Amino acid sequence: MKVYIYKIFERFWHWTQAFLIGFLAITGFEVHGYFELFGYKEAVIYHDNAAWAFLILIVFAIFWHFTTGAWREYIPTTKLIKEQAAYYITGIFKGSEHPTNKLVYNKFNPLQRMIYLGLKILVIPVMVLSGFAYMYLNYPNITFQLGSLDIVAGIHTMGAFFLIIFVIAHIYLTTTAHKPLSSIKAMITGWEEMDEKEAREMVISEMEHGLKKAKAYLATDTDRETKSKFLDEALQETEDKLGVNKCEKFRDVVANSGAGYFKINSDGMYKEVNKAWANLYKYNSPSDVIGKHYSLSRSDRALKQLDETFEKVMKGETIEHGIVMRKCQDGTVGYHTITMTPWGTDGKILGVEGFILNVNPKNAAAIQWDNK
Repeated sequence: MKVYIYKIFERFWHWTQAFLIGFLAITGFEVHGYFELFGYKEAVIYHDNAAWAFLILIVFAIFWHFTTGAWREYIPTTKLIKEQAAYYITGIFKGSEHPTNKLVYNKFNPLQRMIYLGLKILVIPVMVLSGFAYMYLNYPNITFQLGSLDIVAGIHTMGAFFLIIFVIAHIYLTTTAHKPLSSIKAMITGWEEMDEKEAREMVISEMEHGLKKAKAYLATDTDRETKSKFLDEALQETEDKLGVNKCEKFRDVVANSGAGYFKINSDGMYKEVNKAWANLYKYNSPSDVIGKHYSLSRSDRALKQLDETFEKVMKGETIEHGIVMRKCQDGTVGYHTITMTPWGTDGKILGVEGFILNVNPKNAAAIQWDNK
């Protein structure tokens, strides 16, 4: 089973950073005289230009981490850190189960968090600062001059060795995933391969993460408009979390979590729904829905919004709505949250799929509806 974990910018940032670190290492060691590839003068120029490119990438990465909230993934934690260390030392060689699971909003285990945080706040800053000192602080007519570059060069070179050790360890650990090359493929395509148990735990965890926040906020006395906005923002955190390929297994995962699952082809016809979905819409069985258009579950006005959402998902987006109203088969109405994500094969989108979670009418009534 494959789950969409890494967004486009994450993958771009990762591979660009990897290339620049590798190129900086090659040109840097040539400057130090370890070997000759480009020639000393060219190596210095290439190294300086790559350093500036790396600095620009860092600025964009920092901006992205803080605007998306991804910086939280680096907050250190001691939870399960002993178990994680034991897994890497001995458990990994015995086929032991991994003590932590990779989630969309929590991709790193406790040890990775500490290592990556140290890399970002210690090693990378040391490399950048020592690099600037190497480039500018010993030229004539500069106010501040260093008597010798030996110390700066030593610090910069030591940092380079730390980065090389990290890269080697990082590459090795990528082979310890579900399959030896699955982590590398995931960072290329964005889709992480998981076994069914891991995917089920991810589904449950992701839904709980967003819905618990929404449930707590619904209990407050905040005005409707603010509350509605919060619901969209809170549940947005689960966007893309159920972008699962090979949905025949995804169907079972969602069913076990208690959610209603649906699958619609490119013509808007229901291709599959699970029993929970049929029960929420008060159909006798899923077979009563298969082959029918999704318009059967919406009023005319609400259908327009659903059509717009369907078109967006067919273009590759994953859409998360706060709370929506559904028209049941017996004429009654209900309320639920809904996630829609594209499905297909070989990179071609063939339709949409997703899940719905029932919402208490008392909570749903806190929002003003216009679905008639």
